[in-house]
Order: sequence, then structure tokens, then C-alpha cells
Amino acid sequence: MISHYPRFREGAAPGLVPKLGGLPWGLPARLWPVCKECGRPMSHLAQLPAAAPELPLAQGEVLFLFKCEWDSVCSFWELDAGANAAFTVPQSELGALATEPPADAKDGPPAVLPELGVVSWRADDDGAPPELEEAFYDDTRFFELPQELAHPHNWASAWRTKSGGVPYWTANGVQQSPPGRMLLQIDNWVELEGGGTAEVANFCSDGTAYVFVDHSQSPPAYSMFINR
Repeated sequence: MISHYPRFREGAAPGLVPKLGGLPWGLPARLWPVCKECGRPMSHLAQLPAAAPELPLAQGEVLFLFKCEWDSVCSFWELDAGANAAFTVPQSELGALATEPPADAKDGPPAVLPELGVVSWRADDDGAPPELEEAFYDDTRFFELPQELAHPHNWASAWRTKSGGVPYWTANGVQQSPPGRMLLQIDNWVELEGGGTAEVANFCSDGTAYVFVDHSQSPPAYSMFINR
């Protein structure tokens, strides 16, 4: 199946560009999510405007991802703990400047994650035949797959951040799988254009964040979790 693999650089141009970290562009302050476990503002993880075929969102939508990055180590890896957030906002509702994070009354603003801009996308076969797609969403069937299909690239970093195709699961397999299908996944570390790597956020040092979309709901529902 075809996946799209981003190339990153340190920093990003101002505006509504695809990127990880930094500050979200034009996000209304009222939409900045607060962690349900510790009650403090989350850190901005990604802004990803709709772009076919790389990011097949509804036209004019922007996907925003957030996670709790405080030292209290809330359950940001869990699907439904309220310590991460994934949602879309129509571009027409966004402002014209970067949005500064709200500050907690006691601890101040949350950490600003390293800003990593998407330079381009590479389309490539993820190694999974379309007829076996369902097996990548069922733990029992997944572990019955041959190694060359379940992990065709031997967990190489360059293949673990992508959109589309089937989930490239960690060695622990299908630990969490919400309704819908995977939209994209982001590894703890990404390779940079020109060499080197960058840590995206605290994903428990070696985790991968998976973003799912459930099109059976109207509007589509987005969710995020982290597997190790």
C-alpha cells in the first residue's frame, strides 16, 4: 500500500505550513486543549493542513495535535485519558498570527516542542498488500503475519513517520486500535534533511504516536495514542 513519508528540517516558515512542534498558527485560544489529568495546558505537537494525497483531510481543514508534556508524566500515551488531543479546525476560523500557549496559574506556560518543518513528501510502497490491510488492525492476525510483512523495513527510522497505508506498529503490535483507520503516525525521532536526527517530543523515549480517523462519525472523529 502507498504511504507518504515526510522530510523534515529544523525550523519552519511562518504561516499555515505543515510542521511538528513550535506554535500553532492562528489557533483560537479557546481551542487550546488542557490536560484532563493535571489540568494544565498541553504542548503543541503538530499542525498539518489538508493536502491531497499526503494528508487527505476535508478541504480547508487543518489537523492539530497536542500532548501533555509536563514532568507530572500524565498518561499522554493512552487513547482516552485526556492527556493528548487530535482535532481539525477549518482554515477560515484561524487567525493570522502564531498562537501563544496559555499559562497555568502556578506553573506558567507549557513547553514549546522543537519546531520541525515538513520540506517535502515521498510516496512509497509500505510493503503491505491491500488484501491484508485488516490484519494490521487485529492483534492476533497481525502476529500471524510473516516478519517481512509485519515489519518490512526492520523498524528503520525513515519508515516510521508517515501518512497513509497501514500502521507500522512497534514490536508490541496492536496495543491500542480505536475505531476507524490510521491517518498518520509520528515516531519519537525523525531524520533531518542534510543529516542528523531530532527528538519530536516525550514519547517514552522510543514510542510512536498514531493518529486515527473514524469516518463513520459526522464530522469525522480523530484520536491519538502512543505505542512502544
